[in-house]
Amino acid sequence: MYKKSKLNSDLFSLKFLYYGEKKLFKIRKLVNYLYFQQHMSLRSISKQKHLSKDFVGKWTKSPDQNFYEDNRGWPKGKRKQWDKEIESKIRLVHQALSDNPRQFYTGATAIKLEWDKRFPSVTSPPLRTIGQIFADLQLSSKRRRDRHKGATKYLCYPEYTIYNILKERVAEVDFIGQKFINERTEPINFTSFCFKKEPRLRYFQRVEAQTADCFIQECNKFFNKFERPDYIKVDNCLATIGSASGKRNISKTMQFLLKNQVIPIFSVPRKPFSQASIEGNNSVFSRKFWNRIEFKNTQEIDQKIEWFNKSSQEYCCYKFPEEKKVKQNNFTPKIYFIRQVKGDKESERAYIDVLNEKIYLRKPYIHYFVLVEWNLKEEKLYIRFEKNEKSKIIKTINFTINSNLKF
Repeated sequence: MYKKSKLNSDLFSLKFLYYGEKKLFKIRKLVNYLYFQQHMSLRSISKQKHLSKDFVGKWTKSPDQNFYEDNRGWPKGKRKQWDKEIESKIRLVHQALSDNPRQFYTGATAIKLEWDKRFPSVTSPPLRTIGQIFADLQLSSKRRRDRHKGATKYLCYPEYTIYNILKERVAEVDFIGQKFINERTEPINFTSFCFKKEPRLRYFQRVEAQTADCFIQECNKFFNKFERPDYIKVDNCLATIGSASGKRNISKTMQFLLKNQVIPIFSVPRKPFSQASIEGNNSVFSRKFWNRIEFKNTQEIDQKIEWFNKSSQEYCCYKFPEEKKVKQNNFTPKIYFIRQVKGDKESERAYIDVLNEKIYLRKPYIHYFVLVEWNLKEEKLYIRFEKNEKSKIIKTINFTINSNLKF
């Protein structure tokens, strides 16, 4: 075993190596060091560093291996020179996509999809290779990305529960508003649909207004044209959640979804990141469709949004389900609410707001997120807390449906 000073020196060298040399060389040397100097087993190294057993075995044969073996096939420090024919094909495909008014995606993924259509007898390069060539040819434009690191995980946002424990198909739906065209004072409104999990899909439609009737109408069209999801995740707007003052009401939108055996999930109020997928979907709509074209009238919008939807469907490689879902006889109507626990200044208690009712929790949950399940058959509320991808019920209370409501 190394003495402490020697060990610290070697760890410092490894830290320097991490930042100063090629990543592959660093990993080779680190694996060898952990095996011969730290006496870790091959299995432990493979599991801890997320490396294959073959890789670990190859670089633990002796303590004095050559870690800088380079079989890349081109000089060190130089970028790989791609075949000119490949570069030419990529430029050709990109130009064709850019010139086609019915195509709205021109990045590396779109190029790969179009390549496979145009040159079926020629294997397309890997997506990463296309991206690198794309950048070398200066065809890509850098886009600023806002990063919000770790907040949702740190505050236990129930992402894993929604998309893995509930398991079934979850669609996200939203309104897009505040759009205007020249010589028209009335705002233009849209509905936006997306599936985060495979098979992915983006879909948009112009609607008359942001109302419950328009929401229901577009959902009906979506169910008939594509598929009926098991869950729909939406914002807490009046068109979806209903009354801003009535307590324990089931809105017109909720009743429509439950009648179609679709369970609504309401996101965190005034927290856009809790609808991250649909917000990203709306960003694509703005960048690639709305901001790209100067529309003259609504007829042009309706025509070109169909082109955009078709282009998006091809880009996402969406495949229709083989069979339509049949309604279940044992369906249990439920409604979910994602809420962030707040602190009541007057009573100094922790609480969440569910359909204009305050539900009190223990103080340690303040600032954290919870997932609330309202079982309408039992008329009970189950409050779940997710930690390390495990969901636990932390409170159960009776929560009766408003007696004035016909449901």
